This record gives sequence, C-alpha cells and structure tokens, in this order.
Amino acid sequence: MKLQPITPFLGIEVHDADLRKPVADDDFATLREALNQHSVLLFRDQTLSEAEHVAFSRRFGPLLTHVLAQFLKPGFPEIYVLSNVVDGGKPIGNHKEGWNWHSDLSYKAEPCLGSLLYAIETPPEGADTLFASMYAAFDALDDDTRDFIRPLRGVHSYSSYYGKAFADRTPLSSEQKAAVPDITHPLVRTHPETGRLSLYVGEDVVSGIEGMEGPEGQVLLARLNAHAVDSRFVYRHVWQPGDLLIWDNRSTMHRATPYDDVKYRRVMHRTTVAGDRPF
Repeated sequence: MKLQPITPFLGIEVHDADLRKPVADDDFATLREALNQHSVLLFRDQTLSEAEHVAFSRRFGPLLTHVLAQFLKPGFPEIYVLSNVVDGGKPIGNHKEGWNWHSDLSYKAEPCLGSLLYAIETPPEGADTLFASMYAAFDALDDDTRDFIRPLRGVHSYSSYYGKAFADRTPLSSEQKAAVPDITHPLVRTHPETGRLSLYVGEDVVSGIEGMEGPEGQVLLARLNAHAVDSRFVYRHVWQPGDLLIWDNRSTMHRATPYDDVKYRRVMHRTTVAGDRPF
C-alpha cells in the first residue's frame, strides 16, 4: 500500500489496496494509525460484496445497527443503505440523510468510532460529502474560548434532529424514541487513542448546551458550529463508484450535499463501528 495525503489537515488516500483480500496485520496497524492521525481514509476502485464490506469493517471493531431498521440491507443488518431508489413501491434506503453537519450516532451514550461508506451508484454531479477536521477547528480557537468551553457539555438529541430533518415523514415511534433518549457529551472531546483534543458539536442533533438553556447557549453553539465548518478545515469528497471512505467520528464532522434525485440514482452502503463514551 501507498499512503498519500489528501489535504494538509485531513485525509489519506490509500493506493494499491484490494480490500477483497485479507489485510495483513502490519498493514492494518498502519491504516489504523493513519485514521487516528488524519481522520479520513480513501480507497478507490474497490469491488466489494456485502460480506467483504462487513468483514473489513469488523477489523476496526464490533459493528452497530441503525435505529431505522427498515433501511438495513436484507441478510446484512450491519449495512445501513442510503439511497433514493424505490423498488416495488418501497425505498431501499434512507434518502436525504445527513444533510446537516454531524458526527454519526453522537446521540448515543457511546457514539460510534467510525463509519465505512461504500459507493455502489453515484450521480455524475452533486451528492458530494464534506468533512471538517475537529482537531484543526479546536486548535484554531483562541485560548479564552478553549478554556471557557472545556467544562461544558452539549445536549445531543436524535428526536430533535429527526423532527427537523424529516418533518414530512411519519414521526418516530415510542419504541424508537426510547432507544435514543437525549444524552450529553463534552463540547471538547479527547481522542482515546491519540490524546488530541477536538470540538464535538453538530447542527440540529446538538440541541443545546447543558446549564445554558437561554439565548446565550444557542449563540455559543451557533458560533462553535460556524467556526468548526470554516473552509480552512473542510475537505469535499467527490464520489466515484467503487470508493470506500472511512472516517473517524471522534475527530470529524461531515455532511451530505444535494443532487438531482429525480434524474439520478444513488446507492451507498454504510457500516458503523462501535465506539466508547466521549471524555
């Protein structure tokens, strides 16, 4: 394998890797370290079956299943399908998912370590994914802001996010809501493997700041979100079929971008690696 930086602040493209084959332990250790330091790994020109996608994902840790079970791949519940395709009158995957800045499953008590998204069908234009380095965003804050936010905790709410993002859909069931109660996490997160500090915020899914329920909290949250996604810290990934992208949710935020979903099809498969409680 050959490793090539994508940007100075985020991302490594991995060349000469065929993920259908088992990755040697030494090579996997190199990949894990690259992910810890650079937050995003890109593998192009892959031809993975569902089983191969799941098997490689499991090298990073136990896999999680999504609360929206209707969009899980039949036979492979570890794979969450993102798509606008309708088959037999039913959508095969979730559409318009993640069009806000977020870190996957941050609304869980133990959010995920990372996600592995594999491109099956991609539009020829649009549907890019933006990634922001939360390492770089935290490092760029002034000292006073860093000191002020270190003890603060954000309120992460999937119910709040779902109500805003999918207002035109059937509301979450009581069982689904019970599975994702609101949770608080620190605004400044310590990476458990590198010890580096990063911002841990998000649009919509972070509904407020604990102990700052008034306008002051919303103003601070909006300021931190705007800073976190400044163009200085953002990489835009233009998808091609066969791309596998791995990102570290402990040190990044990301968001999808729109495309002509009437003219074009999009089919993406995502696996999600279990993580631990932020500190």
